[in-house]
Amino acid sequence: MINDDDFHPLRRQRLQDGVELSGKTSFHSVLLQHFPPFAEFQVNGIFLSQGSLPPFWGPTLRGGLGYHLKKTVCHVKQKNCPGCIVQKSCAYSYIFEGVAPDNRAFMRLYPNIPQPFVILTSMGAPSQITAGMEFQFGMRLFGRAIELFPYIVYSLLEIGKEGLGKDRISYRIDSIIQPACSTVVYKDGNHCLGGLQKESVGQVPQHWDSRLTIEFLTPTKLQVGGAQARKISFLDLIKAVNRRLSILSYFYGIPFEPSDAFSDDWTGVESVRVKSDQTRLYEVNRFSGRQRQKMTLRGLLGRITFEGKVAPYIPILKLAESCHVGKATSFGFGRITITQE
Repeated sequence: MINDDDFHPLRRQRLQDGVELSGKTSFHSVLLQHFPPFAEFQVNGIFLSQGSLPPFWGPTLRGGLGYHLKKTVCHVKQKNCPGCIVQKSCAYSYIFEGVAPDNRAFMRLYPNIPQPFVILTSMGAPSQITAGMEFQFGMRLFGRAIELFPYIVYSLLEIGKEGLGKDRISYRIDSIIQPACSTVVYKDGNHCLGGLQKESVGQVPQHWDSRLTIEFLTPTKLQVGGAQARKISFLDLIKAVNRRLSILSYFYGIPFEPSDAFSDDWTGVESVRVKSDQTRLYEVNRFSGRQRQKMTLRGLLGRITFEGKVAPYIPILKLAESCHVGKATSFGFGRITITQE
């Protein structure tokens, strides 16, 4: 059975030192200490046939990856994973099904937990594909998913053989690199696959002005009051970031008491106001192979600038840059960047 308790190096160090959380700490300090290791890789390739893809490739890549990953690792050939006796130790279930650990104290009302990866692709990717066209996309893996990287690469190679999207566009992967260390981990024609190095969040600026701009690079699906958000406040954003980081840290990082991260004390957050808002709601249509129907996902795109006492929240917003924010992050949704204004 997959267990992350001793996987995270910080967790091991804390156990050796006999250090445990005590008392009430600020939610962002808990998340900074417990955030899981991650690793990013970039796929460089060339299309070998023609066809069409949607303007946002995230759902298409995710659908192909899920299908071929299950085809690659599943030997039971059982249609539904929940009844499978090897589900708890299965690479496909861990990466794609969001299998919840036993005796969890968090998200107990949900049958599944968010997946330990995000897809990295840009808006405005070409829709009309021709043979010879080059492409790039990436993924970021969290926790134990880093160790399962070979299964993901094999599945991506299989997509290239059978074709991507409804037109089954074939492709060849020329190389896979880890940008953080400029390492080539795979090269076409070489049957050796290198491993990924664990990464950490970049240095947080020591000084931050009173203005902060968030750019939603891909559709960001935020909910406010149980409904799709069309406009957001700084409080809405910080709550969404807090929840996203808490989920990843609890299930894929260092376990902690959820009450340490979820705080009802939002003193100071509500005083931060919107200076300018250039966001819009964007729709992504996809076909769900599992539900056998078309579905529409919506999220915010564009830039929003906040003004006020934003400096205390920069550390967790920097973490959110690495793991995305909101719902549907495994489709590539929720990719953000933060800048000073």
